[in-house]
Amino acid sequence: MLDSTLLLWILLILGLGKLLGMLAERLGFPSIVGELLVGVLLGPMVLGLITDTAATHEIWNNLGTLASLGVLFMMFIIGMSINVETILKNNARSATAITLVGASLVFVAATFFTLVVDLAMGQELYYSLAQACVVGVALTSTSTVIGFKFLSDIGDRFSNVFKTLVAVEVTDGIFSIVLFAVLLSVLGVFQKMIGGGGLDFGQLLQVIGFKSFTILMLVIGFIILVIKFGGAVANRLLGISRRTGEDQSIITLSLIILFLVAALSDWMDLTPVIGAFLAGAILAGSPFSETVIAPKIKAVGYGLFIPIFFAYTGLQMNFGALLGGASLFGIPYYFLLFLMLLGGVMGFKYLGALVGCSYAGMKPLDARKIGCSAICVGEDTLVIAQIGATVTLTAGKGLITPEIFSVLGMLIIVTSLITPFLLKWTFSAGERPMPVMARGGAGVKHRRKIM
Repeated sequence: MLDSTLLLWILLILGLGKLLGMLAERLGFPSIVGELLVGVLLGPMVLGLITDTAATHEIWNNLGTLASLGVLFMMFIIGMSINVETILKNNARSATAITLVGASLVFVAATFFTLVVDLAMGQELYYSLAQACVVGVALTSTSTVIGFKFLSDIGDRFSNVFKTLVAVEVTDGIFSIVLFAVLLSVLGVFQKMIGGGGLDFGQLLQVIGFKSFTILMLVIGFIILVIKFGGAVANRLLGISRRTGEDQSIITLSLIILFLVAALSDWMDLTPVIGAFLAGAILAGSPFSETVIAPKIKAVGYGLFIPIFFAYTGLQMNFGALLGGASLFGIPYYFLLFLMLLGGVMGFKYLGALVGCSYAGMKPLDARKIGCSAICVGEDTLVIAQIGATVTLTAGKGLITPEIFSVLGMLIIVTSLITPFLLKWTFSAGERPMPVMARGGAGVKHRRKIM
C-alpha cells in the first residue's frame, strides 16, 4: 500500500535531484554528483526531512527497494549500449591487464590502509582484518560512467579508448564479484573456526583456492551462456512480440528478460547487478534495441529509479563522522583513512591503466585517457558496502559501519568531481601546441604529436 510520506519523499528527491543534477552538469560535473548531494541535503546531516526512524522504518525500506531497482536499471541501460561479445573479443587483453594490475594494487593498498587505521583506533585484530578486506574489495570496482559520458559528449563512442573502457567495466565487475564471493566464503569458515576455538590456516588456504576456482568458472560459464545463446532467444521472442504491432509488448518482454537474468545471477551468487548488465548485453544486438527499447527504458530509469538510488546513497552518509572521534596528530582517524584511500585508489588505478595499456601495446595518450577515467570509484562499491554492513563477526556489529560507509561515499563524490577535470586536461594536452621555437630569427610553431 502506498504511503503519503513515501510519495512526498519521492517528490522531494526527484524535484531537488533534477535541479541539482542540471546545476552540476552546467558546472561541468556529472549529474550523479548533484543526485548524491540531494540525499545529503534531505537526510539527517542537513535538513533531516528523510530519516530512518522507528516510525518511518517501513517507508525507508520501501525507498531502499526503489533504490535497488535503480541499480538494476542503470546496469541494464549500460549493457544495452554496447556489444560485449565484440568488445571483449577485441579489447579483452588490455582490459584484463588493466583490471588485474590496477584492481589488485588497489585491493592490497586499501586493505592495508584500513587495517592500519582500525588497529590504531584499538579495534580487534580479527574484526579489523575482515573489515579491511571488505573495504579493499569494494574499492576494486571502477566507475567508467563519467568516461563514457565525456566521450559520448565529444562524439567519440567508437574509439579504442571507449571500447577499452567498456571492457574494463566488464572485467572489473567480474574481478570485484569473484573476490567478494570468495571473501564471504572465507569469512564464513573463519567465523566457524573462531567459534570452534582455533584457526586452521591450512584449511583457510584450501577454501580460498577452491572457492576462487569454482566461482571464476561459474562466472565465465554464465557469461558465455548468456551472451552466446541468450541473444538468439531474446531476438526470437522480441520478433514474436513485435507481430502484435505494439511497442508496449516489446518493453514488457525486455523487462521480463532483465528480471529473469538478474534473478538467475542472484541465485548463482553473482549479484543481480551483473545479471542486469548481461540482460542489457543480450538485447544490445536486437533490431529493436536503439529504436524502441533503449529510449523507453532510459525514460523510466533516469526519470525515476536511478535518481532515487543515488539520493538514497546520499541519505546514508554522515560526513560529520569523518571529522569526529579520536585523532592522530590532530587529524581525525576516519578523515585520515579517507585521504589515504583517495591517494591509493587514484594512484594505483591510474598506474594499473598505464601498465595494462602498455602491455596491450596501446598508445601512451590513450593509456592516459583510460587511466584518468579509471580513477573514479564505482557504483558497485556502494552495493558491496551495503552487503558488508549485513555481515557480522561480532554480535550486532556489521563489517561496514556508518563511518566506513561515509568514507566510501565521500570517495565516490570526490573522485567523480576530479575525473572530469583530469579528462579535460588529458584530452586538451593531446591537442596543445608546443611553445614557439626561434630558429634562424623566425618563430616556428611545433605541434605536439598525438600518440
